[in-house]
Amino acid sequence: MAIVWKDEYNTGEAEVDKQHKVLFKYLEDLEEHMKAGDINDRYVKQLLDNLGIFTRSHFCYEEICMRRVKCPVAATNKEIHRKLLSVYTQYRERFDIEGVSEDLIQKLHDFLESWLLNHIIKIDTQLRDCL
Repeated sequence: MAIVWKDEYNTGEAEVDKQHKVLFKYLEDLEEHMKAGDINDRYVKQLLDNLGIFTRSHFCYEEICMRRVKCPVAATNKEIHRKLLSVYTQYRERFDIEGVSEDLIQKLHDFLESWLLNHIIKIDTQLRDCL
């Protein structure tokens, strides 16, 4: 179930890679809590709060890096980030209304995993060719 950082995820920009590894840790932590059956409203609220703050900061930094080196996917990356934040907001609103549920946690997990693997591999690693 757990995904682990691989060299193929490197963008060539040390701070971006460091931030991506933090995002992987958020997913790993969620998976550990799921496995232990230790999912509750307090944990999920804290996870969503921290993830929202960190992700916005990360997106901003990454977008600046891509613009600075004139990465050809910079505009696409910014638009995808906007869409990812919209999906995150939907999960956050659902949690605020319904509280924690197995369905919410599984869908949140799947979203995070897909985002990390697909977005980093398809978009973020293109930064490497621009540095």
